[in-house]
Amino acid sequence: MYEDVFEARRRAVEEAMKILLNFRREVVGVGTGSTVDLFIDFIASSSHLFIGSYFVCASMYTARRLSENGFKVLSLADVDSVDIYIDGADEVDPDLNMVKGGGGASTLEKIIASTANIRIYVVDYMKLVKNLGERHPIPVEVLPPALSIVYRKLRELGLNPSIRRSREGKYGFVVADTGGIIIDVHLKTKFNPKELNLQLKSIPGVIETGIFTNDLVDFVIVGHRDTFTIMKNQTRQ
Repeated sequence: MYEDVFEARRRAVEEAMKILLNFRREVVGVGTGSTVDLFIDFIASSSHLFIGSYFVCASMYTARRLSENGFKVLSLADVDSVDIYIDGADEVDPDLNMVKGGGGASTLEKIIASTANIRIYVVDYMKLVKNLGERHPIPVEVLPPALSIVYRKLRELGLNPSIRRSREGKYGFVVADTGGIIIDVHLKTKFNPKELNLQLKSIPGVIETGIFTNDLVDFVIVGHRDTFTIMKNQTRQ
C-alpha cells in the first residue's frame, strides 16, 4: 500500500511541475510536509528552470531544504504577493475544500496561499474524502496564554478537542513555527467548512484553523499509481 501511495504522490508532483512551469514563477510559495519534500527533490534536479525564482516558505524546515539545494529563499515579510503556491493537503472534499496542518504549519500556509495568484495542491488518491474530518482532525492554532480557555470553549461547543503532543524529540505540546500551540478538533458529523472555519476563528485566542475553503484553491492534482487527475476550481477560472 505504501509503495502505491508513494508512486501516486510522485506522479502527481511530476504533473504539478508541468503546470507550474506554465505560470510566472518569480516568487514561488511553498508549504511543508512529505509532498513538499518530494517537490523539492524534483526541482533540485531541474534547478535551471528556477534560476530567476525566489521561494517563500511556510516552515523553517522547508526553507532549510530549499537553501541546502541552492535555491534563493525570502522571508514572507519581504514580499507583497506570491506568483504561485504549491503544497500538499491532508483531506480534499468534492468541492475542493481541504484540511491542512498535519505538519503544524497551516497558519503560514494559509497566509501564503491567500496572497498567491495561483494555488496548486498535490495529493494522492487516499486524501480524497466525501466529507472533511473523515480521516483527519481539524487543526486549530492557539495563542499559548489562551490554550485552556479555547480548549474549554471547544468542549462547550460540543466539539472533541485534543492538544497535539510531540511524538518524537521535544517532550510536550506541538508548537508551530509561529509560536502557537495546536489543538486537534475531532469531528464525527458532517459540517459546512466555511461556517465551521468562521466559528472557530471567532473564538478569542484562536490564531488560525486548518480548514482551507475552496476560494484558496485553483488546482488539485490527484495522483494514482498509473495515472492522475486534475481537479480545477471552476469558480476561479
